[in-house]
Amino acid sequence: MIFLERACLITGLALITLGVTVRLDGFAQRQAAVAEFERIRNTVVSPAEQLNWSEQRMADYQQALLQDAGETLAVLRIPSRNIEVPVFDSIDETALNRGSGHVTGTSLPGERGNVAIAAHRDGFFRDLENIEIGDEIELTAIDRRQVFRVSQLDIVDPLDVSVLGPTDDTVITLITCYPFYYIGAAPERFIVRATLVNKEKQDENT
Repeated sequence: MIFLERACLITGLALITLGVTVRLDGFAQRQAAVAEFERIRNTVVSPAEQLNWSEQRMADYQQALLQDAGETLAVLRIPSRNIEVPVFDSIDETALNRGSGHVTGTSLPGERGNVAIAAHRDGFFRDLENIEIGDEIELTAIDRRQVFRVSQLDIVDPLDVSVLGPTDDTVITLITCYPFYYIGAAPERFIVRATLVNKEKQDENT
């Protein structure tokens, strides 16, 4: 009887220790994610990294560094195009001059559905002109990292909002003006649609 009580006690203590360890590990991961967001948010893009930006976009970026761009929702990366940019919670000018912006009304980063993100064609999204079907896109929110693969490239009218519609599958939709080197207000929009590829992990955490 005493042996059984001791065994139960030891098992209970082990479970408590495991629970605390898991909770601390989760807290540490979240803190690391927050720190990474702040690093990306506060990183200043060097002049060398702005070589293919327009002069106006460079000036607007410098001005935006002095302003609050809002909450950082995620970090968007496209390794094949050397794109790493914070995703802010709006698409106002300050947010778009500092990085990219989440389009209100679409799914939030990390959620199921259509996550729409916009940025300027003569700034952070300049290198989208060279993106190809099959390229990977990473979207890292506080509590999860999603990997997408580019499945579709389109050019649409600015009034075509169908690209923002809800989807059954989890997708990311990148939006920028087109043509990339057009002088003045661009007449069209360049759309990149990418589909989630780490679906099993998404299903487990949804």
